[in-house]
Amino acid sequence: MLPELASYARDAVVLHPERAEPDCWSSSIGGPLLWPGDEPWPECSLPDESSPAGVPATAMVPVAQVFQRDAPGPWWPAGIDLLRILWCPNEHWDPPAQQADVSPVIEVRWRRAADVTSQLTNPPVPSRYDEDSYLPKACAITAEHVTDFPFREEVPAELRPRLEELVRETGDGSDAITRLGGWKLGGWPTWHLTHPTAFPCGDCGTAMTLLFTVASDDETEVVVGRWGDLRIFTCPADYRHAFQVDLH
Repeated sequence: MLPELASYARDAVVLHPERAEPDCWSSSIGGPLLWPGDEPWPECSLPDESSPAGVPATAMVPVAQVFQRDAPGPWWPAGIDLLRILWCPNEHWDPPAQQADVSPVIEVRWRRAADVTSQLTNPPVPSRYDEDSYLPKACAITAEHVTDFPFREEVPAELRPRLEELVRETGDGSDAITRLGGWKLGGWPTWHLTHPTAFPCGDCGTAMTLLFTVASDDETEVVVGRWGDLRIFTCPADYRHAFQVDLH
């Protein structure tokens, strides 16, 4: 359609959730995680709406687990084949800078699945939580591999009129060619509330890229913001550098 946009294309995987009872060896949203029996389960002791003092610490809850076999792509670090995302199911109004305000605090854990030789079978449950909408319902996921394109303001000015024309011809005039919303691994973020924001890595200054999008939807019963998205950005130079969370 627009050959000039080829350099802006990004791989992405849309994760379509469906209520199920996945096991810890399955990619899932809100399902059990493959967690080593000798590794402490993440807890949150930051001040939140339920406890201004952040005590007692509360267990985090699984948000998503993705195996590389189900969602291959450029976001996987060498030697890593398992991504797990958890959050504290409480709203935090003044969290650390890398987290999003008025949102659950996120934890991102990468691992090589074969290194898990003993499994945690009974993870702790949260001692408090603000909203049921921060307790994702267990869902299996169907991975749809797609090509994603950016918001029109993220391409050179000379391409924008043609891009806007293409959007009008192919969809509803929203902010992306393919309008790839929902739970998503990789790709581009959509910007329907603010202008595009660049996040430089706090460790090395490299421009961060979108790793994962947590979406508000009926199937998982997750609601973030005003029926919005919670996005996790990571450093493409080194996955061990601190991530950045954005609520949109």
